[in-house]
Amino acid sequence: MVATADDVGIFIRVLNNGSVFEGNEREIYSGLYEYEHTGWVPGYQSFAIYHQDQDTVVILFYSTTDSELLNWNLSQIINNRILKIFNKQYGLN
Repeated sequence: MVATADDVGIFIRVLNNGSVFEGNEREIYSGLYEYEHTGWVPGYQSFAIYHQDQDTVVILFYSTTDSELLNWNLSQIINNRILKIFNKQYGLN
């Protein structure tokens, strides 16, 4: 699959606002996932997280070759720091 950060942001936003679902499909999705999608393949990992309280989608792509996923926790720390910077800049939380 090939997608830009903009593509992923649009996808995450429509998942969360429910505009792509019919009937009870949103309830089914919400039972499986909550406001985000993460993924890893050799050489690449990605995070797409919707922060409902800020109505913000944060997309992060990392180039990595860590087959044991040891850098995954480091990525989570970096992601949280980016959100903290965003919140401070925009006077949130």
